[in-house]
Amino acid sequence: MKTILLVDDNLASLYDMGEVLSMFGHKVIQKPDPESALAVIQKGVAVDLVVTDYHVQGMDGHEFLYALKKVLPSVPVIMLTAHGSVETYLKSLSLGVFEHLHKPVETKELGRIVEAALAWSDAGHSLSVS
Repeated sequence: MKTILLVDDNLASLYDMGEVLSMFGHKVIQKPDPESALAVIQKGVAVDLVVTDYHVQGMDGHEFLYALKKVLPSVPVIMLTAHGSVETYLKSLSLGVFEHLHKPVETKELGRIVEAALAWSDAGHSLSVS
């Protein structure tokens, strides 16, 4: 069982996506903001994957990614957004995001990407912020 840290300030989305990820057989830690998500990691909780909304209260997805990679440099990150632009997408990829998806994401597609990110990480690859 892998542990997924899920970050979204929309509580309905946080709950719904948490349920979906749990259905795939993963342990899901749900946090409504980047600060509380970083606190979990700083406490030493082992996280195999981070799934985060780009627009979250407190900091944007790229700021969160920088802070996250300082603490956990090799964790794969899937970034979600309902209001993305090409620039945001390209910057996310250049910063080492495994995948950048537009909301809403279909359950089957999310499952496929989560499994791909976990397999990538298990194979010893790392995506790091330069």
